[in-house]
Amino acid sequence: MNPKLSDQQSNIIEKAILTEGIPGVAVAIVSGGETISAQGYGYRNLNEHLPMTPETVTPICSLTKSMTGTAIMQLVEQGKISLDEPVQTYLPKLMISDPATTRKITPRVLLSHKSGMGRTGHQTAMWTEKVSPYKDRADLVSRLADIRMQTPPNTAWSYCNEGFVTLGHLVETVSGVPLEEYFETRIFQPVNMNDTYTTFDGWRGATDRDWLYERGDAGPSEVFLAANYSIYLSTGGISSSVIDLARYQIASMDYVNSPLLRAGSLEQMQSISMPFGDTGTGYGMGWQVRWAGNLKVVSHGGALSGVATHSLMVPSEGIGVVALANLGGANVSLLVQQLASTLLDEPIFYSDPQNYPPIDTRYVVPDGSMSEYPGVYRSDEATIEIKGRNSSISFVHSVPEGGTEEANLVGIGEDLFMAEDGVRSQGTLAFFVRNNGGEVNSVLVGGQQHWLQ
Repeated sequence: MNPKLSDQQSNIIEKAILTEGIPGVAVAIVSGGETISAQGYGYRNLNEHLPMTPETVTPICSLTKSMTGTAIMQLVEQGKISLDEPVQTYLPKLMISDPATTRKITPRVLLSHKSGMGRTGHQTAMWTEKVSPYKDRADLVSRLADIRMQTPPNTAWSYCNEGFVTLGHLVETVSGVPLEEYFETRIFQPVNMNDTYTTFDGWRGATDRDWLYERGDAGPSEVFLAANYSIYLSTGGISSSVIDLARYQIASMDYVNSPLLRAGSLEQMQSISMPFGDTGTGYGMGWQVRWAGNLKVVSHGGALSGVATHSLMVPSEGIGVVALANLGGANVSLLVQQLASTLLDEPIFYSDPQNYPPIDTRYVVPDGSMSEYPGVYRSDEATIEIKGRNSSISFVHSVPEGGTEEANLVGIGEDLFMAEDGVRSQGTLAFFVRNNGGEVNSVLVGGQQHWLQ
């Protein structure tokens, strides 16, 4: 049995539960190569008042991505894949948009979300159609030939789940092992992740599993995930507990004796591959990377309907925190940062969301260009308003709690901005895309392309 969290840590969690209205959350804390504490708070099932525990199995969503990255790096270590070889070398039938674009798509490009595909719409079809429109991962990957690229590869960071589906198909093709079996035998078993599953049926069948909820006018209301999410396994289909994810964190920070990867491979995954302007932050390979003072913070969040997850590590200090909550849109990222800060002399979050430190950038937006960005931008899923205010701009977007949030945008590169404030917005990227005539016609936020109206 793992020791309980400290009173200070429990108070942070209980405040988050009250503020966010979270039915249940499980948390584990790692330090010095051990899980030093793990605890559940609230309920995994509201109707039956079943308590959340450290062993409660929850869909971990995009925390899966670093495991896919780990699988790719294992094959790199075995000499079966090169990070900078076109993926088409290993998947000859692969076609993304056109032949020239396809040749630029490498495993490294897909792992760091810089393919230029962004959100292609295939996942939306997966959720909304009663019968899956795709037979398997190979079938979905074959549909990428018809997508409309947001930008050329290596131009902008734009979150792409289909890129990670392609990586999953690459793993099973090159290894000759079904992806489900690969995860189980090459990642879960070496780390003793005994309550981790590759299907949602595994999660639903677990004795200690949670039920999922979304905010409603009368309180949390239960929601249901798709019966079969296996095609998107490598992007967000794994379910696990905080106990197992703490073991995974320990292995991911063990640069001496990790059962998963050599030190050099771990370092590559946890180093910036796609920089966010000149801020010193960016995306590695399945992990986000930023600096808090002299500390490198490696983290990733995840979200699906009814669930919010976050995993954070400070490898130089051997510290990690992971949280799984059964409420869609819950701000577990802030919760995890607050908990990690209790273990460090230097805080890695800022308690006053109205007083964030300035973004560390030397980039200067060209005179007169700020007037090119304001307007209303729409996608099938959301509307974003870019406001001009004197010599600055801000963006307004909807938030899970309802209503909207406005955040100031700071230029960090050519047509690239980062939100410097806002509880939900801070750190969000906005990349403005121009047409062939050089005029701004859309903005990329969170992988989604929003078109200027």
